[in-house]
Amino acid sequence: MKLKFLIVLYLLNFSSYSQNTINIGKTKTLHSEILNEDRKLEIYFPKSYGEADKTYPVLYLLDSFYNFSHAVGTVEYLFLNQLIPEMIIVGIRNTRRNRDLTPYSSELSKKHRERLGLTGGADKFIDFLDKELIPHVERTYRTAPYRIIVGHSLGGLFNVYTFFKKPELFNSYITISPSLWYPNELISEEFENVFTDSLEPNRTFYLTLANENSGNMRGNVLKLSGEFKNYINTHKEANLRFKYEPMSKESHGSIGLPSIYFGLRYIFSSNKYKIPRTKEEIILQGGPDKVIEKTMNFFEQQSKVFGFELTNEYGLEDLGYTFLRIEEYKEYAIDAFKLRVEAHPKSFDAYSDLASVYEEFGEFQKAKHNYQEALRLIKETGDPEWEFYQVNLNNLEKKIKVKE
Repeated sequence: MKLKFLIVLYLLNFSSYSQNTINIGKTKTLHSEILNEDRKLEIYFPKSYGEADKTYPVLYLLDSFYNFSHAVGTVEYLFLNQLIPEMIIVGIRNTRRNRDLTPYSSELSKKHRERLGLTGGADKFIDFLDKELIPHVERTYRTAPYRIIVGHSLGGLFNVYTFFKKPELFNSYITISPSLWYPNELISEEFENVFTDSLEPNRTFYLTLANENSGNMRGNVLKLSGEFKNYINTHKEANLRFKYEPMSKESHGSIGLPSIYFGLRYIFSSNKYKIPRTKEEIILQGGPDKVIEKTMNFFEQQSKVFGFELTNEYGLEDLGYTFLRIEEYKEYAIDAFKLRVEAHPKSFDAYSDLASVYEEFGEFQKAKHNYQEALRLIKETGDPEWEFYQVNLNNLEKKIKVKE
């Protein structure tokens, strides 16, 4: 009887353990006085949010019902591969989608009016974002002053309208196959009539289009792209970055995920530091010490531009391995990797790389200490590749025994 009881207890525990859920975010409700309704939000926090005392850029995601899960996966994947910083995602669920995402238009055909139903609420929705949602998010969470908005289809139309109406509301716009078949007066104006003052620095607009040829949507997207390029060419002081990326192999439905992926990469591509690769390039920049100083300064300045800390970890890693490949500058690799460890004391890769350099220089005890720290840190994360770090430590200990 006792044995049966223990078996049942074990099975219950196993069942409970095996049914743990995987959460990628949380939902909350925000009441809007402007829209006179409750709005459901889906919010994702970076894994470091509960551990680190730092701020994060915010991605505001339209049509969250369709896009939240793949947007979260894309952001996590890009961060894992060192292509973008961590960020908070605020997904906005629809109530009356056609109302909120379309501007008023006296030219909308009867056919489209009947198909779309209630339209023309974009100005109110902009007010909701500007005066209620964004202030709420920035009061409640540790946000940096950098905002991205993602809009697809009618959401893309809303992005374009918002950029013309209130360009300063977001720092970056990812605009996916925008429904520019929808007529409205504002976005057909000349750029010079819209931007009476120069845009604030670091404003970015990324635009895509799927394999859509019906109606005048493609023509209007191409026209918009041309207007952006012409404006940028004649207004260098605008500090406006723009990229149009046609995706002819994608349908209107499938283009969302690759657009977010490549759009985020484009937004943060400007923070990539060009490391000098040869001895000659290093000399031209003033030598190894000067190159290290310039690397640190670059990321410090970029952090000021974006309004949140942009990590110098991978720039220092790249620089350290560059020094290691040049015989005359090998010793400077230790300086670069030590700076990396000091700046990122929780990075197992930082300790592991420093250990490998010490090992190459024959400083085995220093290498052992750093390999041990790298192994401890990676095991804390649950990363399944901890075995590689164990192998590095084991191989070093064999070398130490041989030397003794």
